[in-house]
This record gives sequence, structure tokens and C-alpha cells, in this order.
Amino acid sequence: MENYCKVYKKCSGCQLSNLDYLSQVKLKQSNLRKLFSNLVKVNKILPAASPLNYRNKAQLVFKKEKGKTRFGIYQSANKGIVLTPSCPLHTDTANEIAATLCMLFDRFSLAPFDFKRRQGFIRSVVIREGFMTGEVLINIIASKNTFSKEKEFCERLSTFHPCIKSVIITESQSEKLTCGGNPRVIFGSEFITDTLCGLDFKIGYNTFYQINPVQTEVLYSTAIKMANLTKEDSVLDAYCGIGTISLACAKDCKKVIGVELNESSIENAKENCKLNNITNAEFYANDVKKQIKTLLNKGERFDICFVDPPRMGCDIEFLKSISSAEIPKIVYISCNPETQVRDLRYLKKQGYEIKKQQGVDMFPYTKHIESIVLLSKEKSGDCIRMSVPTNDL
Repeated sequence: MENYCKVYKKCSGCQLSNLDYLSQVKLKQSNLRKLFSNLVKVNKILPAASPLNYRNKAQLVFKKEKGKTRFGIYQSANKGIVLTPSCPLHTDTANEIAATLCMLFDRFSLAPFDFKRRQGFIRSVVIREGFMTGEVLINIIASKNTFSKEKEFCERLSTFHPCIKSVIITESQSEKLTCGGNPRVIFGSEFITDTLCGLDFKIGYNTFYQINPVQTEVLYSTAIKMANLTKEDSVLDAYCGIGTISLACAKDCKKVIGVELNESSIENAKENCKLNNITNAEFYANDVKKQIKTLLNKGERFDICFVDPPRMGCDIEFLKSISSAEIPKIVYISCNPETQVRDLRYLKKQGYEIKKQQGVDMFPYTKHIESIVLLSKEKSGDCIRMSVPTNDL
């Protein structure tokens, strides 16, 4: 990493920065083998084609040094900032925009926020980029969601970078880095678009969207291939987010239903469904385990369930729901193999057989790894139409 980043020893963003990329993959492979021992054979990790400049989202903080604003990476442990002229995991576009923002913040007298003294205006900036479209959205997180000469500021910024299609300012008083509240568009539109797996998606300032779009296509295509979908299959997509997996598999199945607790994500999923003229997908904003019970009681049946939970893994009541429904196949995608293994052990006790595991390196130079696991279970009678019991084990 020394050839690409001069501050990697100070910055905690790249935990594996002391290793070359081949050694990183070998280490992750070894870790997966240990985790999944006695459960399933671990396949060879699918590495990233490019381990650098892969992030489509950059969150930056700013600091005055010798009278000029510079950008860097925030360290939550000590509320410090590691300044850098560029980040090798961010795109060239993001690094160039960051440099321009520093110049404009000085020109328009917009002071960086000091997290230790709790004073200043610019808390952080999030740069989101559509890899396929080239469109860029800027979210300025500030102490207030307004500042003087906004229009002139945005005009200057867009002159330097015509790829910027949206500038949004949000307000935050938190000691932590957040995306802010009270959003207000001060330039362009409220969202940008990107293409993933041949589909178009709207991306807002707070939309969950995978950080590495190139490897995301590898991840989703691998998961869908594992599912071995047919035109007769009904699919449940649990923790569906903005519907990326749901819509990616819609063309290969009879019907797909996506469920997600976050209402704004479901609204985005419905918009993306219309955007891509997909007619065999439905989306519900609800707790997944509750929605499964409702759907089953209405006579819905599912042949396959895609599961892509947050790092904490699956809720135990959700696992009870899908195992009681006796969904024949589960494709479990996880950004945290440790909690995934915990959940797999439970499902194994409920009669599921762990058939296949595949690692995908989504985050080079970090310790993180995505894991896909295929599970299957023989149906017993017509149990799939039964109500899901809510009593504890």
C-alpha cells in the first residue's frame, strides 16, 4: 500500500494495507476455511478485478492546516482526522472533487467543523458516484442546512466538475458522522442514477447501495446462479433494501416479493421497479418475520428465499419463520461470515442442508469479506401454506 498511500499507517481505514492483494485474498480464504469448518467446503474466493479505486461512496472530513482547508479520513476513536491528498480506494473523480471542495470552502469562508472543540460549519461531505452513468451526488453535512451564496458555490463547483448532477445539504448536530437530516436540494435533482446488473437504480443522499458496484455484480450474479431459478419459482427477498436483488432475479422467476423494514428503501424499490418496467415484483415495508406470516396466511408459497441481512445477522424469529415455512432453498448473503455461521448452525438444526459456500472479495485492503451460502430442505407435505408459529423455542 506504500506505493499508493502515504498515510496508510496512520489511517485505520485499510486494515490489510501491510499486505499485497494476493496475500490479502489468501488470508481471507484461510479465515473462511476456519469459520466454515465442519459445515461446508469453502470455494476459492472470487477476487476483485481491481483492488483500488473501487468505492462509489466517499465520506470525507475537513481541517484547516496552515490557513488552508484540507480533507481527510475521520477516526472515531480519538475524534481525529488523518489528512491525505487522495485516497487510493476512492475514485479519481472523488479525490478531485474533494480537492475542489477544499478550495471552495476557503473561498466562501465555510469553516470545517472541529469535532473536539465542537465548532465550525462543514461537518463532512459524502460523494456518491454512479460508476456506469458517471453521475455524481454531493451531500454536504453541516451544522445548518443553509449558507450564504449557495447558488454561486454550486455553480463554481459544477463548472469544475460537470459530472455533478446533485448537491444536497443536510443538517447534523451529532458527535458522530451521519448523513444528516432536513435534506434540501441546492443544485440539480434529489437523486442520481446508476446501472447495476443491467438495471437502472435511483440513488439518493441516504440510499443504501453497495460500495463496490463492480464486485456487486459478481456477488449478485453468483447468488442468483446458485439459486438456479426457474420460470415457475416464487421468490422471497428478505432485507431487500432498494430491491437490487429482487429486480435482478425478476426476469428469471415467476414472481418475487421483497420485504424491508425501512419505508424509504421500499419506496425506492417501488420506483426502481417502475423505472425498469418490471411487473412481477412486489414490495412491502414491514418487519420480515411479520410479513412472512401475513403472506403465508394469504396462501403465498415460496420456492426460494434470498437473505441479505445487516452485519448483526438474522433475527432469530425470522429464522424460525422461514424454517417453519419450509422454503425449499435459501441463498444467504452475508457481509459478516461470523454471524452467518451462527445462523447456519440454527438452520441446520431445523433440517436445512448446507450445500455450497462462495466468498466474494468486495472490500480489498480491508478485513471484510462477503459470503454466499446455499441451503436446501425437503418439503414435508403441504406445510408451506401453514401459518408461522410465534411461540418461542
